[in-house]
Parts: sequence; structure tokens; C-alpha cells
Amino acid sequence: MYELRFHGETRRWRVYDGAKVLYPLHCGDPLLFELGGVFYPASLELDTEWYVAFGGTKFWLHTKIKYRVLLMN
Repeated sequence: MYELRFHGETRRWRVYDGAKVLYPLHCGDPLLFELGGVFYPASLELDTEWYVAFGGTKFWLHTKIKYRVLLMN
């Protein structure tokens, strides 16, 4: 399990393993996003702000919050 955190200097979301940066994410990157203890398939997207898309549902990300995610290959 990893953390999704916002990096203010680049204005992008990055995946972290503790303090170690694994990589920055791009639009359309797939991931499993945790909501209520359950991981759901989603993709990271950018409109005027970053959001996670679950099919037809959009969840806008808050830059000061860390989210738990799993990476999809």
C-alpha cells in the first residue's frame, strides 16, 4: 500500500512508499483508490483541478490530504 500526495512545486500527484518517491502520476494513470477501507479501480485525471475517476463518477482530490492507493500494472 502506498500514499498519494500532492507535490506543490510541480503541481502533480506522486506515489510514495514512506518517504521514498516511487514516481509522479500522469493523466489517465490507473490505480486502486481506497474509500472506506475498500480499494476501487480508478484513474487520475486533470480538468481545472486533479480528480480521480471511478467510471462516470469524479472525486476531486484535496492537495493537503494523503490518500492510500495500490498501483495497477
